[in-house]
Amino acid sequence: MALLYRFALQDVIALLLATAVTAFALWGFVELRLLALWVAWIVVACSTRVLLYQAHRRLKPGPAAARSWESWYSGAGAALGAVWGVCILFAFPSKGDLYQILVPSMICTLALGMPSALAPSPKAFASLLVPILAPLIALLFTNGGFNTSAAMLLLVFTGVLLALYLGANRNLMETLRFGRENVELAKRLHEVDRSLAAALSELRVIFESAAVGLAMLRDRKIARCNDAFAHLFGYGTEEMTGQLSRIMYASEESWAEAQEAANRRFAEGQASVSELELAKKDGQLFWGNVEARALDLRDPNAGVILAVHDITPRRRAEQELLTALQREKELNEMKTRFVSTVSHEFRTPLSTILSSAELLRLYADKLDNKEKLDLLNGIEDSTKRMRRLLDEVLTLGRAESGVLQLRPSQIALSELCNKIVHELCIGEGKQHTIVFDDRFDRPTAELDENLLRHILNNLLSNAIKYSATGTTVRLTLERRDDKVVLTVEDSGIGIPAEDLPHLFESFHRATNVQNRQGTGLGLAIVKKSVELHGGTITFDTKVDAGTQFIVELPLQARAKAQAA
Repeated sequence: MALLYRFALQDVIALLLATAVTAFALWGFVELRLLALWVAWIVVACSTRVLLYQAHRRLKPGPAAARSWESWYSGAGAALGAVWGVCILFAFPSKGDLYQILVPSMICTLALGMPSALAPSPKAFASLLVPILAPLIALLFTNGGFNTSAAMLLLVFTGVLLALYLGANRNLMETLRFGRENVELAKRLHEVDRSLAAALSELRVIFESAAVGLAMLRDRKIARCNDAFAHLFGYGTEEMTGQLSRIMYASEESWAEAQEAANRRFAEGQASVSELELAKKDGQLFWGNVEARALDLRDPNAGVILAVHDITPRRRAEQELLTALQREKELNEMKTRFVSTVSHEFRTPLSTILSSAELLRLYADKLDNKEKLDLLNGIEDSTKRMRRLLDEVLTLGRAESGVLQLRPSQIALSELCNKIVHELCIGEGKQHTIVFDDRFDRPTAELDENLLRHILNNLLSNAIKYSATGTTVRLTLERRDDKVVLTVEDSGIGIPAEDLPHLFESFHRATNVQNRQGTGLGLAIVKKSVELHGGTITFDTKVDAGTQFIVELPLQARAKAQAA
């Protein structure tokens, strides 16, 4: 209804002007009373239209009231037509000239019937037209006989009026339909615009509040990023916006490689997901999971969405797990080597002991004293070897578990070294020349005698074992500032380069030892003993030329141990 009657007042001014012009044109042709009555009727009709329009605009009725308001407009039109018909019948009952009545009536009807604002529907138009035409038709028969020319004029007038009305009404209906469609389209556009604005607002909130680092790249530049993304790299949001994505990477090479890998995935029609080492503003590196999706796979520079997670804790946990697994593997290998080594090292002396004991038991009466003594010495040597092996295993076990402790005391260091050299000279080193070079200028040193024996016995035994018979093994004892320095040198087989990183590992033996006996525990025990003193051990070796081990121990091991 609002669309239907929105033109209700737009022609009022034109109507009043037309009335004034018509009244002037009819002055002298139409009687003054009729002309005044016609003008008055025009004013009443316009006032009625104004009142109806004002009431409609103020009440703003909905679509449900359209039929009711059509009745109001139709009633108003019928009342106006009836008023004019009454005026025609009673103002000029017999003496009036028919043409004086007919001409103003037709002009009045054109003025008030044609505007679609007053008669927007056929019902309203008929309600207006019938009361006007009815008295005119009656006058054709009552005013001195039937007037044929007036009847023809009235018929033509009515036909033209009806044709004009139908055309005008059709145009009005089309205009109103298009207006209604435009209003509905505008409402839909408004709703779509509101929905789009709400969706954009939601996306903006999600983008800004996401815990994941999100960024939009265009032409390899950061067009936009959220706070989480900027925080990952140690920048502010505004600081990162507009920067090349190069600032995310530690080097030009890593940036180029990441770009190349992402473009390959885009060319395959897929997103790029990778784990990369990224760089923060302060240069600190961290591991990030980078997921890149191109808005247009054919042109990645048009836009790429990045999602970045900090996976440094996960990578660290994975590395720790791998380290633990590697350590577990090494421990299993160590266990296997331990069982193999110990079983092998025990088998030989046990065999010697069993065979010697069996010979003594079965053939004691057939052996002379020298042969019996040799067998007893063999049993004794084998027993000492087994005891030394057990001692090494137990010592290393205590060291690994933290049970082995430093117990320093004042010892005559030169005397102890000389005693150990003498024991080796009459034992396993009797086929070598062992030289002790004593340069120590102190009567005593505060060291752990038991651990010091482990150090010297293992180093000297290895020097003897891996040197050719008849060669010289040298032990040097000296003081450098507040440290005791022990140097063991030999001219043996040396240590290959590939074995150096594992030299002090338990059960590790160099690849060039061939069939020489040993457990691989000696140097591990030496290192543990040196570390308990708070000292250091270094070496210099060359394959087939010999090896030199240098042990530095503090003169006061107790102070070092407590400080550690």
